[in-house]
Amino acid sequence: MRIQHIAMALSMITLVALNSCSKNESQLQPLNGKAAAVVSPLLTSALPAAGKNKVAYYAFDATPVGQGYMSLLNFTDSANIVVVFEGTLWELADTVNYNSGWMVNSIYKYKKQVLADIQTLRARGVKVLMNVDDAASWSTTTPFTTYNGTAYTYTQFASFINTCVNTVGLDGISLDVEHGATDNTNYRNLIKELGKYFGPKSSASTSKIYTGAVYSGGAPGPAFRDTSLANKMNFVMDMAYFSNNTTRFNYWAATLGNAKVMDGMSRDYNTQATAVSFAQWHPSPDKAGIMVFAGNVNKTYTDAILSAL
Repeated sequence: MRIQHIAMALSMITLVALNSCSKNESQLQPLNGKAAAVVSPLLTSALPAAGKNKVAYYAFDATPVGQGYMSLLNFTDSANIVVVFEGTLWELADTVNYNSGWMVNSIYKYKKQVLADIQTLRARGVKVLMNVDDAASWSTTTPFTTYNGTAYTYTQFASFINTCVNTVGLDGISLDVEHGATDNTNYRNLIKELGKYFGPKSSASTSKIYTGAVYSGGAPGPAFRDTSLANKMNFVMDMAYFSNNTTRFNYWAATLGNAKVMDGMSRDYNTQATAVSFAQWHPSPDKAGIMVFAGNVNKTYTDAILSAL
């Protein structure tokens, strides 16, 4: 998500049995050639309270500043929502056919470690989402093509995303909106279709989060000012880190309402003091919360901002 470039414990988690492999091999080899089993938590934690969404992105390719590399389990003590960023949802869910090799750093050599840590976070009551990038193809009648070339319609693709989320054992998705899609009927159909599975209008409204990172200068970001789209989501997160915090918040809140909007912060663009000050600001009605992108760059920075909320 670059400009120009989630307190109730789970009772028992069924984890996927996986073989280990070298960094240059497929990073998520299944046992006996089978795809990952569906994770079936017996108990799920409640969504964060209104105005208390503390979102931290874990970017696998982020370079730490003032500290060493940290894992999903220790990069922040303050987030109640964690977004797994890099790679793709389907490569975590389908252990045979998808492998981008992105989810690798000095902490994670194998994706089985990622899968295990996701479930440990969830057992702590943290909601874990997977980042899903939009694409130019989202503005066509077949927004996704499988590993073997099968083209999916928007209904098939949304169902596929839901299956992947359930297979991995996640609490929803976070769209990264900036990759060349066009605001048209095809695009809007997919955004709305995803809302059948995740978010406040879905059948899983009390357990599955649907959100998106958007900014006014990145098409088709401005489309999310339309309540028919944004109302499918729990909230939207502005990622124009280089812009004035109040201005970018008001841009979305003017049509969506304060409770649907939060600003994102990045250490590259927002000083800790400024970000903390914004986190401590509570309009009436309150904002949705606050987000820190690439929170694993610096734990002190991330926790200070999230704690300030």
